[in-house]
Amino acid sequence: MNHSKLSQVINDPRGPEEVLPTLPAEDLANLLDALYQNLDTPAPDLGAQEWYELAVEECARRTAAPGDEQTA
Repeated sequence: MNHSKLSQVINDPRGPEEVLPTLPAEDLANLLDALYQNLDTPAPDLGAQEWYELAVEECARRTAAPGDEQTA
């Protein structure tokens, strides 16, 4: 994913809570990679950290076994 596309995603007015669950697995993986690379620069994009953290959570949610969920 190039920087222009990453910026479009980060600046999506719907926000990560709405966008991330709709992404196919491959697109989510590509986004995580792009966000990680962006965060590994001297000046990461504003919002990249939040998107990265929520994307990691979305990945974990998708890969968790149904019995792994804890109930309150």
